[in-house]
Amino acid sequence: MEGVRRVARTILRYLAPLLVLMIIVQVYLAGEGIFGARDSDTPIEDADELTLHRDFGWIFGQFGAILFLIVALLAWLPNVRQRVISIVLPFLLFIQLLLPEGGRWVAALHPVNAFLLLGLFGYLSGQLWRAHRAAAVTTA
Repeated sequence: MEGVRRVARTILRYLAPLLVLMIIVQVYLAGEGIFGARDSDTPIEDADELTLHRDFGWIFGQFGAILFLIVALLAWLPNVRQRVISIVLPFLLFIQLLLPEGGRWVAALHPVNAFLLLGLFGYLSGQLWRAHRAAAVTTA
């Protein structure tokens, strides 16, 4: 089982920064869609300019959340804080997909949750890479 955990921790170490990058791309796509739609006469929720943001977010959110949860459970990080964050993050990512469908006040939490996800994925990514470097120095 230790071999599975070691491989899962390696995957997690690369997957967390990849999700940080994907969230940054999503923020860009949202901004591009919003500012691209301001010149049209259609309401923003009906604008085709946000289709790329919606589609990319749905695919990356669904598969990213499931994959991250499976890998986080297999990795079962030794640090309790990192373990809790790695298990909570996929649920926040899934909730992110549901927030825009809520009413005005619920949907307004969508960008707030996006920045929370960005910060937590960034924190976890940094912690995982620091732990990896520290282990490499110790064994060398």
